[in-house]
Amino acid sequence: MKLKKDKYLLETDILIQHLTMHESEKLSGLEVALTKGVLFTTVLNAAEVKLLELESDNKECVDGILSGIHILGLHFRYAANVDEFYPKTQSVRDSLFCVTAKINKLPILTDNPERYENIGIKVYTTDDLRNL
Repeated sequence: MKLKKDKYLLETDILIQHLTMHESEKLSGLEVALTKGVLFTTVLNAAEVKLLELESDNKECVDGILSGIHILGLHFRYAANVDEFYPKTQSVRDSLFCVTAKINKLPILTDNPERYENIGIKVYTTDDLRNL
């Protein structure tokens, strides 16, 4: 029997933390998330991480991380729902991220949960996952 894994929509902060983490015995938030469920992110988040690649020597690492995550595109219908979240978020980018989470029925995984307070979508932190 196949076990059902939880699914999460990753915010960029989780990916950046993994890339900038120095050698440690502690697992990164991304590594913990990978053990707990199936991970998704948006094409915008992937682009943000790819831009970091230009500033670092981690080209292979960035590609390796992104190849292990499902990357969701942004359909034009998402724009029609941005106004549902825009007053509650800090930017159109954050609103699109929330629309993506809602349409795809995914909780958000971020270590900056206050960014998504009062949006009506479940938000987890990597500490939440560590304690599961």
